[in-house]
Order: sequence, then C-alpha cells, then structure tokens
Amino acid sequence: MTWRMHHMNIPAHDIDASAEFYENVLGMTPSRPPFRADYDPGRKIGWFETEGSAQLHLAKPDPNFAQRNGMHVNPTVNGHVAIEVDDLDAVKERLRERGLYFADPGNWALRDYRQIYFLDPSMNCVEVNQHL
Repeated sequence: MTWRMHHMNIPAHDIDASAEFYENVLGMTPSRPPFRADYDPGRKIGWFETEGSAQLHLAKPDPNFAQRNGMHVNPTVNGHVAIEVDDLDAVKERLRERGLYFADPGNWALRDYRQIYFLDPSMNCVEVNQHL
C-alpha cells in the first residue's frame, strides 16, 4: 500500500485573520475547497494548496461537529493530519483487527474521496482518505 501526506488541518478561531496571515505573511495561495455540491460545512474554511498536492486547511473548532455528522471523532477541535492511501479498505481492516474505533462517513464532504477518522495512540485525530 502506498501513502502520501494529503493535508494538515489547523484549528483557527478567526478564519479571516488566519487566512490573511498564511496568504500575506507566508505567501500561500488560497484556493477553493472541492466540496461535494450537497455538503455545507456551515462555516468558513481557509484552504491553501501548493503547486503539487499538499494542502493546509484552516477550520473553526466546532464542538458539535461530530454529533451533527454522526461521528464519534471530531476533526475540528484540535485539528488533524490527513493521509491519502490507495487502499482504504486495508486500513479499515487493520483498525478492526486491533479493535480500534473509526468513524466512516464515506464520501460525504470532498468530491471523489472516501474518508475515515480515528484517534492514534496519542489521541491525535487522523484522517485517512482514498481518491475514488
């Protein structure tokens, strides 16, 4: 199985101020999130991409995010790292073998991606996704 870093999500209490900082101090180019047409995050998100494929996401911490989306893992409160793999089912099976919980919202936010969320042993939120 191959993997690559897909994105890092940083909690940002003031999206506008944080986006302005990353754009004007660090020179990052903002871009538009490729959300599915029927997905509405209900709040602003900062989104930056390199010319390659690495991304930085800024999201306002939302303590009710998991509950509203039927998940037991909240990727907005402390941020998360996202890893892209070519076989998401293999990752899910390895998590099951170890008895580890993961939230599996499927293809619910980003066009053409399946994603799962879980906590690593240090309680960091990890997103693993696969391009469809």
